[in-house]
Amino acid sequence: MALLFTLAVAACAGDTNSLAQLASSRGSVGVGSQRVLIAVIDRSTNELIATPEITPVATLRDEIGSPIDQYEGEFVWVIPDVHGLYAFDVDVPGPATYQITIDAGELGENLGPVGFVASQDPPQVNVGELAPRSETRTLGDTPIDQLTSDPNPDERLYQLTVAEAVESGPSVIVFATPAWCTSQACGPMLDQVKAIAEQFPDLNYVHVEVYENIQVTDRLDLVVVPAVEEWTLPSEPWLYVTDSEGVVAAAFEGAVSDEELTGALEAVSD
Repeated sequence: MALLFTLAVAACAGDTNSLAQLASSRGSVGVGSQRVLIAVIDRSTNELIATPEITPVATLRDEIGSPIDQYEGEFVWVIPDVHGLYAFDVDVPGPATYQITIDAGELGENLGPVGFVASQDPPQVNVGELAPRSETRTLGDTPIDQLTSDPNPDERLYQLTVAEAVESGPSVIVFATPAWCTSQACGPMLDQVKAIAEQFPDLNYVHVEVYENIQVTDRLDLVVVPAVEEWTLPSEPWLYVTDSEGVVAAAFEGAVSDEELTGALEAVSD
């Protein structure tokens, strides 16, 4: 299994110096209300150039390019104050191949099309599903330097297994590997969770390090922890919020805004 958070599908740039690419994992988009991540990239430098000053508009199109509906996007930092993506909440009508074009103002008025395939049942655990009761490691059985590659770990995130957390109340589960993350997004997402835990102290928090042998020196020797396979994650990082019944209430891949995360936690805190 490849654990990557990468720009998955290239797209044309029209008459601008920018291009749009799908940043959601290939195969992760389902049917109904779906969060789709789009990157805007400078063709000459290959750098992410999305900006919070622009509110983009996405047009969802069918396979042949006919428009279905339009959606405003939200800027999301991947690495705070360095670069980010645009997130769109899109209503996908059914399993099929789709296109998205982006109007991003001065960055480009007709970026794309970006293609993706929506499946009826994406492989990863999704909103509305029962969270897998994964028996992850904790400080009770494993030293902190083997539990996490976070250089500044918060021990609150290593007290409970995933199973214990989701069975005892609303929980935040973050799958991330700061030291080995291919996108450099794992550290920022984990830092968000540590910071927001101060605002929602009654929730359970668990960080699942993606790899179980983080002390190795060669990436090829890394072994994925069982929980990643139990949740069938196609990439890293992922953040899940579960409710009091242990059902997934929200799921975020790659990056999440403070507003998105706060809203999700408020919804399960009531």
